[in-house]
Amino acid sequence: MKPKIRLFIASTVTCLLLAGNATAADEARLRETLRTLTLRLRSDETERNNLLSDKAQFEQEKKTLTGKIDVLTKQAATDKAQIDTLNSKAGDQEKELIETKEALGKWKAGYEQVTATAQKTEAERAKLAGESIVLKHKLEDRERKNAELFKLGNEILTRYEKFGLGDALAAREPFTGIARVKLENLVQDYQDKIADQRAKPERQ
Repeated sequence: MKPKIRLFIASTVTCLLLAGNATAADEARLRETLRTLTLRLRSDETERNNLLSDKAQFEQEKKTLTGKIDVLTKQAATDKAQIDTLNSKAGDQEKELIETKEALGKWKAGYEQVTATAQKTEAERAKLAGESIVLKHKLEDRERKNAELFKLGNEILTRYEKFGLGDALAAREPFTGIARVKLENLVQDYQDKIADQRAKPERQ
């Protein structure tokens, strides 16, 4: 109980006792008032104690919350630093990604150019291979025909060469010695011309 409240109660009791000439009814009323005041005082003290207890609890909770706020503040600062680091890394990675995309685009363009050149070269090679086959067939055909022509020409010239003066007279042809010389010269000329015109296979 607080000293001031005790002093107030004591003063009230003293005043009541000094009023000695008070009636019994007044005394009973005063005692009831004193009891009421005492009960109120006890109730106030209980409430005060409860408030002090609540205050202590609030102070403890405040201290706990302050500590949590400090921890969260430090964590927020750490998180911000990590976020800044991650943002910086993300910027670097984005830059690298852009450079990689540019390099990939250049490589793709170069690859497409090389592919187009290779396709063009392959088409030309296939065309030349086809032309080579055609030319080879033509050459083989001409060599065959040339050989046959050479053989035929030689047979003709051999016949004319063996066609003597007696054969000519027997066949009633007017050949003389001069004609025979001319004929032999013609045979030799034709043999030379046929030999010159004969196609020769190309050596590989």
